[in-house]
Amino acid sequence: MKGYEFPIGPDMAFKFGCGRFRMEEHLLERCAEEVLRFGRHPLFVCNDTTYGLAYEKVAASLRSAGVEPKVLKYNGFCCREAALELAQAGAVDGIDVVLGCGGGVVIDFSKCLADIAGAPIVTMPTSSATCCAFTPIAPCYTREGRYVSTTFFRREIAAALLDLTILSQQPSRLLVAGACDAMAKKIEIEFWNSLPGNVGNPVAVGIASLISDYIYDDLDRKLDTAVADLRGGEPTQTLKDVIFSSIVGAGVVSGISGGARQTALAHGFYFFARSRYTEKAVRYTHGELVAVGLVLQLAYYGRIPDAERFAARLRGWGLAASMGDLGFSFGEEDAEACMEYLCGMDEMKAAGANAVPKLREALSVVFA
Repeated sequence: MKGYEFPIGPDMAFKFGCGRFRMEEHLLERCAEEVLRFGRHPLFVCNDTTYGLAYEKVAASLRSAGVEPKVLKYNGFCCREAALELAQAGAVDGIDVVLGCGGGVVIDFSKCLADIAGAPIVTMPTSSATCCAFTPIAPCYTREGRYVSTTFFRREIAAALLDLTILSQQPSRLLVAGACDAMAKKIEIEFWNSLPGNVGNPVAVGIASLISDYIYDDLDRKLDTAVADLRGGEPTQTLKDVIFSSIVGAGVVSGISGGARQTALAHGFYFFARSRYTEKAVRYTHGELVAVGLVLQLAYYGRIPDAERFAARLRGWGLAASMGDLGFSFGEEDAEACMEYLCGMDEMKAAGANAVPKLREALSVVFA
C-alpha cells in the first residue's frame, strides 16, 4: 500500500481487553452475529490446517446472513513485508473486517493486514498457545522466521471468539505452551518490581501483580488435570479455566501493564532463540520456548529446586526444558552469546551489574 507505514515503537496506553469476548461451544457456527457488528465484507485469514478446521463453519454462518467471505491462506511467519506485498496485490481490497483464524502466527499476521486496511479484527483462535487473540501486539519476523521487533497496533482487538469445541481438540503441547506463557507473567513482573526506582503507575502495577499471581497459582494447580481432560475432547470446567487464563488472563495483564514491564528473562530467552537458532526454533511455538525461559527466570532468582521441579513437569507434559531438549547447540560460545543478548536487554540493564553473576549461574540450568 503506497505510503503506508506500520506503527513504530511501543504504545504505553492501557488496554484492558478486546472490545467483545465470547467463549462457547460451536461458536464459529454462530459467528455471523458477532462479525456483522463490524462489517459485511470480511477477509478470512487462515493457514492450510485452520482452513480445514474452521472455514466451512464460519462461511456457513456468514452465508446464512447473506455475506460471502473473502479467503486468504497464509502459511508463512508474521512478516510485515509479506503483509504489505499481499496488500499491494489486492488482498485487502474491498474488505471492512479481518477474521484471523488459527494459532499465534496466523492471528498476528492478520493484525498486520487489518492495520494496513484500517479495518477491525475479529480473532478466532484454534489453540490457546498464546494470548495473541486478546492483545493488539505482534512479534514480527523475517520471511525465514528470525525475530525482528514487536509491532504495537493502532487498534485493539474488536472481538475474540473462542470456540470451545475446537479448542478442546487442540494438541496438549499447545495447551501447556499457552499456560506457561501466561505463568511467566508473574515471575517476570516480580523481576521488574524488584528493580530499584521502577515504580510506574502503582495501582496498575498492583492490579497486574494480583492478576498474574492468581493466574500462576490457578494454572499451576489445574494444568495437569486440564491436560488429562483434553484427551477426552470435551470442554470440562477445568479445561475452560486453563484456556481462559492462558488467553484472557495473560492478555489483561499485558494490557494493564501497557505492553511493558511484564516480560523479562523468560521472553528474552524466546527472542534470543528465534534470533540465534532460527531454523530450529521455528519448530517450537512461542509458549514452548518461553517455558524454557521460565526455568531460566526461576533459576535466576536462586530458586534452583523450583526450576528443576518445573523442568521435570515440562518434560512430563512432553515439552522441552533445556537447550539439549530443544536440540540447540549449547557450548561455551553459545552460552556467551546468550549472556550478551540478555544483558543487552533493558530489563537486565536496569537490574545492574550485580545481576550478571546471577544470570550466568541461572544459564547453567538451561544450558544442559
